[in-house]
Amino acid sequence: MDLSVLINVGAVIVSISAVVASSRIARHQFRAQRHGNHVEPLIDLLKEFRSLEFHRSYAFIRDELPKLPSDKGISGLDDDVQRKIYDIGYFFQLYAILAHLDIIDRRFVSTLLHRRYVETWRSLRPFVHKERELQGLPEGTILNILEHFAADLLARPPANMRTLLAQSRRR
Repeated sequence: MDLSVLINVGAVIVSISAVVASSRIARHQFRAQRHGNHVEPLIDLLKEFRSLEFHRSYAFIRDELPKLPSDKGISGLDDDVQRKIYDIGYFFQLYAILAHLDIIDRRFVSTLLHRRYVETWRSLRPFVHKERELQGLPEGTILNILEHFAADLLARPPANMRTLLAQSRRR
């Protein structure tokens, strides 16, 4: 074999290796950037989630709201109760939207907050449905994404957090 052929073959091998290495680095960088999108919304979630006011409002929605009559919808309740409904309902809906848009990982939100989504929607459901009816609004209004996200969670059990973390480490 001629020396020039060996040099050319070597150059082709080096070029192919460079393309493969660049592709792998780019793929890794893309994944890192995509996961970086999760950080800020999750930090905001945790900040809000840590507040005493949030937990008190959530406990009210879960434990006390179901005891109130829903025949006048949300707008038939006093201002403080309405505020809690909207604060908690739209808090959970926001993260359902972020998960739907793949800004944060749906599996993590679903696993971390599965029970809370289900409990929140179970308590809000009669009030939201009555409010839609009273205002003549279609089904796809007032906390509709929360409704669909909670229904999806009800249809499947929560993932095991350890399994989920192990899967994310392997990527």
